[in-house]
Amino acid sequence: MDTSEIRILLLGDDNVGRTSLIYSLVSEDVVPSSSNHSTDSIRPTTDDISIPPEVTRARVPTVIMDYCGRQPMTPDEIDDLLVPMECPSPNPLLQSSRSLYSCIRQAHVICLVYAFDSRESRDRLLTVWLPLIDRSATTIPIMLVANKCDLMDENPHERNNMNEDNREFFRLTMSKYSRIEACIETSTRTMKNISELFYSAQKCVLYPINYLQEQNKLTKRFKQCLKRIFTIADQDNDQLLNDQELTMLQDYCFGKIQTNDEKQTIEQLKKEIKRRTIHGIKILHEHRGVITSALTYQGFECLFELYLNKGKYETIYTTLERFNYNRKLELCVPNAPEDLTGELSPSAIDYLTRLFHRFDNDKDSCLTLKELNQLFESLIDIIPPMPSSLSNIKHCIYLRLSQSTSKSPLITLSGFLAQWFFLAHTQPSLTFSYLFQLGYSYAISTIDDTRLPSRMTYMCHVYGMSESGKSSFLKRFVSSTIYQVHHTEDLAEKLNNKAKAFLSSDYRSTSSYKPIKSYAIDFVRVLNETKCLILEERHSNEIEEKILFENVNVNCFLIDRTHPRAFSNVATSFLQQHVYPRLPSLFILTKADQPSVKQDYPLPIEFFCRQHKIPLPIDYSAITAISIYTNPTDNNQQLTTNTENMSQSWFTNLLFRSQNNSTRSLEPYSPRGEKSRHQDDIYVRLGYLCVYPKLNYFTNSTNDFYNTDALFKYSLYASVVTLGLVTVARMFR
Repeated sequence: MDTSEIRILLLGDDNVGRTSLIYSLVSEDVVPSSSNHSTDSIRPTTDDISIPPEVTRARVPTVIMDYCGRQPMTPDEIDDLLVPMECPSPNPLLQSSRSLYSCIRQAHVICLVYAFDSRESRDRLLTVWLPLIDRSATTIPIMLVANKCDLMDENPHERNNMNEDNREFFRLTMSKYSRIEACIETSTRTMKNISELFYSAQKCVLYPINYLQEQNKLTKRFKQCLKRIFTIADQDNDQLLNDQELTMLQDYCFGKIQTNDEKQTIEQLKKEIKRRTIHGIKILHEHRGVITSALTYQGFECLFELYLNKGKYETIYTTLERFNYNRKLELCVPNAPEDLTGELSPSAIDYLTRLFHRFDNDKDSCLTLKELNQLFESLIDIIPPMPSSLSNIKHCIYLRLSQSTSKSPLITLSGFLAQWFFLAHTQPSLTFSYLFQLGYSYAISTIDDTRLPSRMTYMCHVYGMSESGKSSFLKRFVSSTIYQVHHTEDLAEKLNNKAKAFLSSDYRSTSSYKPIKSYAIDFVRVLNETKCLILEERHSNEIEEKILFENVNVNCFLIDRTHPRAFSNVATSFLQQHVYPRLPSLFILTKADQPSVKQDYPLPIEFFCRQHKIPLPIDYSAITAISIYTNPTDNNQQLTTNTENMSQSWFTNLLFRSQNNSTRSLEPYSPRGEKSRHQDDIYVRLGYLCVYPKLNYFTNSTNDFYNTDALFKYSLYASVVTLGLVTVARMFR
């Protein structure tokens, strides 16, 4: 797993054969009989033994430590042995205990050795050594080693009694101390279980059982890991793992299955699970004596209980490791790549779409808040932290929602994907963490997808004075009405913390006041391609920040026709951003259903637009859904936006409806909407300005081009203009 080196510490009384065990392992030979009989109370100090990884069965570098200092003789000496040593002490017992304490703290696993023929050394494990390890505040695993088991052969009459007594000691001690993970009998004279002892010690570190099982039951944390793995593997979300899903899970964890014998293992496991629990296997159907069954979550837990009982800890931890759990059952989310583009790949979009339908239990193409909670609660283990620059802001995001019969908002597929595009665009690292935890890497493990991500997300800043209709403009982007439109902060009140973080809601913050940022996110069609458009409400004073224009693609300025200084405010904002590289801009005259007032600005709006080569303003009303190209009769000639035929070129007329065909109402694009919807939507026009910035230099015309051929011709021409080939462009006229 994540252990680069394993340190094994041997503890126990003198003359129990600790050094002999190390000698037998290193020399691969029996210990001479004289080496096992030493009456000296303090044996010579043995240096740490380093074993290279290629020699060990676990293929991990191993260090074996044998404590050869003075032994604690009574339980009263334990406290003295574990006294912190900041200063030298004249007491020889304390001097030697410093190395004992440091050895315990450095070890990854402790082997407590006692002699098979010495009941005193066995009893001292309970009275001295185990309490000493507990008092050292360490949680490392422990193994009990009964050495010199060859002495049983010398007393055949007492062999059965000694074996039974030793097994009873193992059972009682393991039931009392949960950290004891294994017991083993060894002999340095017959080489019995010498290599198995140290291999078992390595497995105690690599595959610790105390994180998996407690009092013969699966731990709560282990069950949480199994539940998440089960949910990821359950691709159809029917709460069952069929044979295909089980095979995919096995292939993902252990490699491709090659033989029929390995495939039959699944059926054998099902029979064993069915024998142990009646609810572990569900019969799907039976045809001509062939029974098709699937594994329930209860059966999935029973499967891993079988692995535990059979000692297949490596199988369990291999499965956990493939889903990025470490040996402490902590989910380790890898760091996001540095070259993230901020765009979702086609395979990620496909997976998120399937994930949406998996958790849509009622199959109404919408997610209730309960279903959204279930999605994130069952798959997300670690809530990714929000960047500090975003945690101080309250995000109000308008998504395309639907209304249920109980008047509670439902999240549509369009709104669900739009939020993912927003996360990928603004917080790529957080999006990477979420996709990883949702099982995206598992889902694409069997898919060879060579499609590359393309530019799909574009940002539009919406400027305007206070009460100029910015919020209504954002709401109409995702809804056919400005009433009863919910944003993500409204939804977050009924969601758990994991779903709140997905909706960019900072659940950790306790601040009562935060600056508010409002967004509206939905999809538009540009030349038969779907693009995600993010509208962000901004204020005039924010235009002075240069960083705001690094990721923005188009600016939209709202002019309140009922306020005399509305255009003055917009013109000032436009001229301030004009010092930076030119961005496409669109002027919109809001509140077209109300009478206008004269604007307090030296230049007429028409003259200002032509001077800066931008399209003329568009009339707009969020309440009456007035046509965006209707120019109602107005006594104020300054606000009249009569279109003029500046050029007879066909490409200048693209996306602009004539006055004779200006009866279509404003309706935002929806992927689930009518196929016959025309692309004269104001939001679609913003999408075209994002993708083709050169449209900003064209003006309105009376001709009406909105067919596919015209769009294709314009895309060709826009590319030519971008390259500056004006001569070639004239051939298209």
